[in-house]
Amino acid sequence: MSGVSQQVVGHPIRKMFLGYGDDAIRRTLELMASIIKTSSVNYYVRRWAEKIIQGVPERDDIGRVQVLSNYIRGNSRYVRDPQGTEFIKTPLVSLQLFEVGEIPSLDCDDYSVLSLSLLKSIGFPVALRATSYRSDGKFRHVYGLVRVKGQWLPLDLCRDYGIGWEADGSTKNMDYEIG
Repeated sequence: MSGVSQQVVGHPIRKMFLGYGDDAIRRTLELMASIIKTSSVNYYVRRWAEKIIQGVPERDDIGRVQVLSNYIRGNSRYVRDPQGTEFIKTPLVSLQLFEVGEIPSLDCDDYSVLSLSLLKSIGFPVALRATSYRSDGKFRHVYGLVRVKGQWLPLDLCRDYGIGWEADGSTKNMDYEIG
């Protein structure tokens, strides 16, 4: 556990009430989009993206998305947030953990924010998708979408099924394109 306090100093936690129902989900997607927009123009994030894709041929967009996805999945693990609380880690937190050789614990929103920030930093159009698999339509999951060669591809890093995979049985989706 050495060094943990040094890793969290300067990473404030803000407690926010975002409402209830679909309005709260839309506001959460807006917050995530804001983090992605800000992070994608951060030079530290951009350098990480460049480092991860350095061996991929210049015009191999699918290869770049695949290598970034594999890197994130291979160097992190899925861990849920505390019951009743939504933590959203910024990419800077996760990337700094990678840098010191630690394995960040991420959930669906963290995977989405990190992967989409890295992809947007190297020129990919990205979006978020909140989805429900419940009969009551309550949203319980979010993942990224990345536009490659004119097609939006799902990027759900909570499962290790690769780019383009999306779970069957969705009862409701809310997409949020990040400009």
